[in-house]
Amino acid sequence: MLAIGLDVGVARITYGVALPALARDLQLSLTAAGLLGTLHLVGYLLGTLASPSLNAKAGALAVCRGSHFVFACAMLVGGLTSEITTMAASRFVAGLAAGFGVFSIFVIVFDVTEPEKRAAAGSLVWSGIGVAVVASGLASGLILDHGAWRLSFIVPAALSLAVAALIPSGAQDSQAQPKIADASPSRLAELVSTRWIFLVAAYFLFAAGYISYATFCWRHAEGDWPLFGGRYMVLGHVWSILDRRHGPGRGAALGRSYPAHCAERRARQRSHGLVAGGYGENWSVFAASVLVGLGSVATPAIVTFLIRNRTSDAAFPFFFAVGTASLGLGQLCGPAVGGILADWFGPSGVAWFAAAIYGAAMLAAAGDGLFSRAWTPTQ
Repeated sequence: MLAIGLDVGVARITYGVALPALARDLQLSLTAAGLLGTLHLVGYLLGTLASPSLNAKAGALAVCRGSHFVFACAMLVGGLTSEITTMAASRFVAGLAAGFGVFSIFVIVFDVTEPEKRAAAGSLVWSGIGVAVVASGLASGLILDHGAWRLSFIVPAALSLAVAALIPSGAQDSQAQPKIADASPSRLAELVSTRWIFLVAAYFLFAAGYISYATFCWRHAEGDWPLFGGRYMVLGHVWSILDRRHGPGRGAALGRSYPAHCAERRARQRSHGLVAGGYGENWSVFAASVLVGLGSVATPAIVTFLIRNRTSDAAFPFFFAVGTASLGLGQLCGPAVGGILADWFGPSGVAWFAAAIYGAAMLAAAGDGLFSRAWTPTQ
């Protein structure tokens, strides 16, 4: 949980909290500072795509420890430098290490977890993002007002070293070291079948929508941001219960997470737009806060669980890498489109964009739920 909180929550989502202070201190435009986040995502994508092969050769436990050591070093460099080229390199390397780290964590978690407990385990691990968001929100006043943004790099570096040193080694490395699951023609062909296409599309659209929210809501970090993180920590466990109830491999709970996002976007839009509605002028803002938490934590946990339960041990690394890559691509596209719409139409343009894209995601999730009933795990 701590590892995921660092790899995703701190390094990616809550980077937006420190972005204004970082840009001011390093004399960067917000666009240039935002590009540092893009470099991180590019590294994350590359790390994710390379993970199946490296995990098969070195073992998930070794990859987990090594990637978090590299992540710690990269974050430390980013927190100490004032040179833009060095900062850019550190962001890219941190993203690369995070891609390996996230992948190896879930290989280990699902290897040591009984099938009927995987939904709960997945939601617990993903809730580490909420811990990171809450912490960054509570510390946002210090980060924004006193130039202590460097602590948002240095403290996570120390915690990542703790992950590298203390990650449990109860799982034998041979168990968490699957056979090489390469991108064979048959696997690539399977990706465009109804077994996977709807799930991958829904995950891509989810990413584009949620990262737009995370990118453009940092102005109210002290108020709405900790609540957003708190919902990440708590409400996702509801979905693990629902998913167990409907059985492994079903898309029912996934389909329910997207209407929560759509309703949240409409509520925020009615409440003076995505950014301006952060402090609760009326009841719809509170309703939005609950709904966005339900959807945001549900989707990664459920998709990870569905991929594991549709695949064999050998196939899981490849399909998990593809799913995570679709998430990363969505996160690359979402802020770019959202930023253009915000410039043209103001913050409400982002709200309408998110509502529309989650509507499309809901349709994709419904398609996955319809077709997934016929599938059994890959042999």
